[in-house]
Amino acid sequence: MNRLLRFCVWIFLFLVFLASIAFSFLNTEPVALSFGFAAFNPQPLSLWIVLAFALGGLLGLFLGAGLVRNWRSRSELLSLRRKLAALEQELHREKSTPNKEIA
Repeated sequence: MNRLLRFCVWIFLFLVFLASIAFSFLNTEPVALSFGFAAFNPQPLSLWIVLAFALGGLLGLFLGAGLVRNWRSRSELLSLRRKLAALEQELHREKSTPNKEIA
């Protein structure tokens, strides 16, 4: 199953790569980009869009990885706190019941 998933991911990435190549050939009109504080030289429209797509994907990966790691840590911490509380209750019960020794 893991190999099939990896294969599907590679096929998807290859198709995205082919689509971006085709998009590049069809959109060659130079466009200047300005953010107000910075202005960039005119580049083909396809370059700006592919760069935006790639940067958005990378940013999503970095942010997503951090959120998932944080969520896992929180859920593990919550689980361990519940387990600790249950063990503390059990220990308290053991201490409160009289110990019956067999003579």
